[in-house]
Amino acid sequence: FRWFPRKEDFVLALYGRLAADLEARVVELPAGKVADRFRAAMDAKIDLVAPHRKTLGALFAAALDPARQLGVLGEHTEAVRTRVRGVFASVVLGAPDRPKPDAAGAIVRLLYGLHLGLILFWTQDRSEGLTSTRRAIELARDLLALALPLASLPLVRGMVARIDEVAAGILQPPTDADRMTRAEAILRRVFRHRRLSEGAGRCAGEPCPQCFALHVGKVERFVASGEPVHLVLPAFPAKSANRRKTLGPLPDMGEELALRFLEGLCEEVREVHPPGARITICSDGRVFSDLVGVDDADVTRYDLAIRDLVERIGARRLDVFRLDDVLDAPDHEGMRRHLVESFAEPLEIVRRRAETFEAHRQMWNGIQRFLFEDRAELEPTKSRSQVKKACGELAHEVIRRSNAWSRLVADCFPDALRLSIHPQGPHSEKIGILLGKSDDAWLTPWHGVVVLSDRQFELVKRRDAEDRGACLVERDGRPSHFEMPPA
Repeated sequence: FRWFPRKEDFVLALYGRLAADLEARVVELPAGKVADRFRAAMDAKIDLVAPHRKTLGALFAAALDPARQLGVLGEHTEAVRTRVRGVFASVVLGAPDRPKPDAAGAIVRLLYGLHLGLILFWTQDRSEGLTSTRRAIELARDLLALALPLASLPLVRGMVARIDEVAAGILQPPTDADRMTRAEAILRRVFRHRRLSEGAGRCAGEPCPQCFALHVGKVERFVASGEPVHLVLPAFPAKSANRRKTLGPLPDMGEELALRFLEGLCEEVREVHPPGARITICSDGRVFSDLVGVDDADVTRYDLAIRDLVERIGARRLDVFRLDDVLDAPDHEGMRRHLVESFAEPLEIVRRRAETFEAHRQMWNGIQRFLFEDRAELEPTKSRSQVKKACGELAHEVIRRSNAWSRLVADCFPDALRLSIHPQGPHSEKIGILLGKSDDAWLTPWHGVVVLSDRQFELVKRRDAEDRGACLVERDGRPSHFEMPPA
């Protein structure tokens, strides 16, 4: 009741949590036809709602009444519907048999409505192991596989249009074309700075419709309300303790340039959306400082310095949010324990995802590499094979806590777009963002230093700057960055 004054607020937060968790599963959808991707999305949805079966069953009457605050088709839940429709837009737009653009919207709404019907069936299913629900999902998949190839025929296309005309007013309010155009323009501004993982293909050069699917509805809501677009970025945790990569425990020119870039990104959005944007930096150093070899006292000093830096450079569109701001505990270890107990998934699920899905495997590989680079320096008495093996398991726990922090952030800022400092797939619910020029897509200011050469700053590791013969520059009595000497 500290966070949710009324029970209705708590339930709306639960709806939002389930929508956010479903968005995170989009990267796991198979590269198959619409029908197969729909089945995978429904399997994921059932897995997510299963732990809340009694709660959702008790809400059955309220959920079916559009006049009630908790009605799944009421005005208070429109933001949640926008997010879930985005998931089914990804289902459709990412399939090789996707319909033509003029028909895609109707198919997305059809799938969204079908998904609601299946969830309603699930709430009433008393079969052992929910076998009836699973069969219903399989039947829906088979019917879609039969019907969708016929959707281009005039008779079927006309029937789909009639069904959509009846259902659209209930499932989705009328969409303003101008607002959607502006929402896409805003996303294109953000996408200019995307940090994409390997295999992005054509999307690296020109975003495809699926690139917009999970985000455009959220942005359109900000456009409709005339408010700044809100983005959240888990970042700026603390400096790596590996001094072959960094200059010290406090922010330097790397952080300053990154913050100035984020402020500039908010201003870029103003070119197409006069209210601009604002970014909440969700500082995650406290989340896993014990795993990466950084003392909590250094996390505190770094965090205070980041806040001072935001104020000093006049970044009016940036604010900082921390674990300390939301969780009460007698000490920092208690905060982390509370975070894991309340928001984290079992470690085995994290391991299984990394073994099964390429996107999760790439993330695990990147985190393991960072951990190994640091631990190899901090634990010189251990062999490299020992350190690498330990870092493999450690990477799973870092990802587990990072995901827990993401869920907490999503709970606190349910309407915001989610940025990430890690490379992301083009169709992920997270938008990877570059914080500085670098040849290493995984490098961040808190894992490196900046070198000034030919009037350009580049993010590198400290040892690389020194190997190039760059000279250390101090500002206000503290190391700031490197500069290459004149040729």
